[in-house]
Amino acid sequence: MFSIILILLCLGGWLFLGVWSLCSVKTETGASRGLIGLAGIFVIVGALGFFGSFLSAAGGLNWLPPSFEWPVGLASGVVSTKDHFFVVPHTPSGRVQVYDRHWKFVRGWHVDADGGTFQLKTSEAGRVEVITARGQWHYVFDLSGNLLSKQNYSPASYSFLEKEGQSQLVPTAPWLWVLSNPSYAWLSGAAGLALFFAVEKLSRKKRLANKQSLNP
Repeated sequence: MFSIILILLCLGGWLFLGVWSLCSVKTETGASRGLIGLAGIFVIVGALGFFGSFLSAAGGLNWLPPSFEWPVGLASGVVSTKDHFFVVPHTPSGRVQVYDRHWKFVRGWHVDADGGTFQLKTSEAGRVEVITARGQWHYVFDLSGNLLSKQNYSPASYSFLEKEGQSQLVPTAPWLWVLSNPSYAWLSGAAGLALFFAVEKLSRKKRLANKQSLNP
């Protein structure tokens, strides 16, 4: 619970910066107005993608319905069932998502992996096994996301040096890629802040020059 509160506080702080940037648009003119607005959008989207992933991994978004699809982009460790369903791990958000043979999203659910990495395995019965690195948990789900069993495993039972499954490019809209990876989201937020302060600096110089021209 403490980690969720801390993440929410950080998210709130960044969202405040983004909204403040958007509110600053009305004080600008010309191209500066558009650039400041763009900076605010970058900051807000970056904050949602970066802190949203950590919030989900910590269990703060368990209320999301199975019909919610988290943008995945490029995924590794993707496994398939005998019925040709693709099971995709999205470790940044701590989610497992199922797609049909045509890569149409079916459903997704949260996995309590303590914010760490995890691997997927599939069984002949169409079960999805989730092996977590942190906590050493072995979960078994059905394809509907129902938890069938949960138990600890011995450290020597599984190796996280060799990942099973394969890398797959999950169909993701171009504008959603920034939410698929915390690194992309962080770059978006950082770019937004840099753009905001750069435009603000130029605007201050312009206002100062105008003031000096009016008062020689």
